[in-house]
Amino acid sequence: MFGIRAMLIATASLMPVDLLAQEPAPGAALGEIVVTAQKREQALKDVPISMSVVGAEELARTRAADLRDISRLIPNFALLRGGAIDTVLIRGVGGGGRNIGFTTRAGVYVDGVYAGQFAAVNQDTLDVERVEVLRGPQGQLFGRNTVSGAVSIVTKQPGPDLGGWIEAGYGSKQLYEIKGGINLPLAAGVALRISGSHRERNGFTLNVPTGDDLDNIDRDTARAQLRAALGGRTVLTLTADYSRDDTRKMVGEPITDTFGTGPTPLPGAFDTPFNRVPDQDVEVVGGSATLVTDLSDALTLTAISGVRHIDWRRTSDLDFIPLDLFASRFHDVFDQFSQEIRIALDDDSPVKAVAGVYYFDENSKTLRTASGGTQVALVGLGLPVGPAAQVSARIKRRSAALFGHADWAITHALTLNAGLRYTHEWLRLRDYDTFGPAIFGLANFSDFNDSRGESSLDPSIGLTYALSDQANVYAKYTRGFKSGGWNVDFVNAMQFARGIDFKTESVDAFEIGLKGETQDRRIRYSLAGFYAVYEHYQINQFVDLGQGQTAISLRNAAQLSTWGGEASLAVAPASGLTIGADIGYAQAGFDSFPEGAPGVDFAGKRAPYAPRLTTSANAAYEMPVDAIGGALTVSANWSYRSGAFSGPENRPDEKLDARHLVDGRIELFGGGERWSLALWARNLFNESWIDNRIIDFFQTRAVERGEPRTYGISGRIGF
Repeated sequence: MFGIRAMLIATASLMPVDLLAQEPAPGAALGEIVVTAQKREQALKDVPISMSVVGAEELARTRAADLRDISRLIPNFALLRGGAIDTVLIRGVGGGGRNIGFTTRAGVYVDGVYAGQFAAVNQDTLDVERVEVLRGPQGQLFGRNTVSGAVSIVTKQPGPDLGGWIEAGYGSKQLYEIKGGINLPLAAGVALRISGSHRERNGFTLNVPTGDDLDNIDRDTARAQLRAALGGRTVLTLTADYSRDDTRKMVGEPITDTFGTGPTPLPGAFDTPFNRVPDQDVEVVGGSATLVTDLSDALTLTAISGVRHIDWRRTSDLDFIPLDLFASRFHDVFDQFSQEIRIALDDDSPVKAVAGVYYFDENSKTLRTASGGTQVALVGLGLPVGPAAQVSARIKRRSAALFGHADWAITHALTLNAGLRYTHEWLRLRDYDTFGPAIFGLANFSDFNDSRGESSLDPSIGLTYALSDQANVYAKYTRGFKSGGWNVDFVNAMQFARGIDFKTESVDAFEIGLKGETQDRRIRYSLAGFYAVYEHYQINQFVDLGQGQTAISLRNAAQLSTWGGEASLAVAPASGLTIGADIGYAQAGFDSFPEGAPGVDFAGKRAPYAPRLTTSANAAYEMPVDAIGGALTVSANWSYRSGAFSGPENRPDEKLDARHLVDGRIELFGGGERWSLALWARNLFNESWIDNRIIDFFQTRAVERGEPRTYGISGRIGF
């Protein structure tokens, strides 16, 4: 009981005393939040998971166009763009995605379908109903590679009424955006919803030799959904989505010369000296078929089939100077199919449960080339003009799983939460070819093949206790795993001799929490504490090959732990006014990491890209404007992220800046909210910070800077 009292006291301490004591203000209440984190609809307070939910209204108010924008709103959650590789980090743990053989640690799902590897992580929020961010291992219901958490994106579904909307905007740095959608009822029980968007904006960085701007936006997104009632209790939903992201995205802005021996020739911020413009092109095409049928009043059968094609291309200038010396070209392709069939039991009985089967099939291939430019002879390394090093390979992954989760109400107040997932994976590496110049020691081989199989039994067990109809406390243990694989990248001969494969990573996680709301729903709160240990953590390690030789290899080299907590508070103190605050603390670091550097154990060092403190606050006030049949809304958001390190060494030159960001918006609604006009600003006070630091292949040091202030105007018309 002491632990429960402590959590109650801690949560109450977050709430202003006058708010707790006030009588309900007329019309003041927070909207109900219903989520599907456990594969069935539940009120947020009844789900024993530390999670944050961003709904459609908040997405619009904060201009959160993709997951990277959303990460500013959610504690202990980040989407890192490190040299054009997108990675989700939850509670200080992320990574993976560097190549097709190294998968990510957090999964992103769209309407229950896995979105794909790193190239598809930063999903657009077009026509999205809500985004659920689940912290901690989620393997029992979401499967492999969710050892740090999962992101579930739920899109808006077709409805029975004719309607639509169009929105356009203009802003600083020549920002243009237009998006819209329409809902079409086609027949009784049949409706079609179509939406699309286009966004473009000039970049903040000037590439001085060519005059091009970098870090621009050029993105198209489209979505279509057909929903049909097939009679009885069966509904079929067919979806298709497409996105294209074509940007002049650099690996980083150099702060040294090519070999890291002196300063860059362009020391100014937001200036680069590339002779060829770096670019990135990502194309994603997907579709799914979801069949839901009520077998009875208590049993629901759901079958989800999904397909996805991801094509990622990237060109980079490797020498970071105006001379045409070195460049690289990466091209990765992923094709995947998934099938999930599950049955949910949800009625007034003591047991509510979900059980099912899952199958996943992915084929990926890579072609990565480093080339010498027309002036490569100037550096005197004896490298040829044209392709100088190349990697190509194919990987096939198949995964099959049985899973189940049940909530058993032992008493009116006490519920046992238990889950179990058994997964077996088959992985095959085929036609791994690589060649490179002897001066860099790159391995030269062809037609290398390998295969591996692995199984994992991952349980979860916990207890939930209802303090009242409005508040629950819970405690649970969860186990999860991340797939093994291969370091399918440019590797040197010593790395290849030591072995390029690595084994499964596992996590054991513990969490306690409190969730609730007041009876009048004027206050909603949550508090969670966690501790997790990652065994056989996959990370680069120095390996002693004997005779004074070492190599950097991707291995199961470390044990990492993370502990901390999250707290959230939302209040509606008066009609039209809402206030919210979120805070997260995560202490993620290595318990053991021998040979992180030659002869050095990184035990006690912080994990890369793991800020200890993340927090945000928001306020919105809506006042009626009777003259136009609408309202005026004023809102502001503040977010803070403490400093971190870009590498496991935690050196001073790896330090990443803390940053405070303030966004604001004023929006006028009219005609019964059929039209609106908004003024907005992001990073209102023009905060400057270093978001990432990179050491490239030739030891060039580069940085990625945070986006400066932007502002604009947008208008929306609905019908």
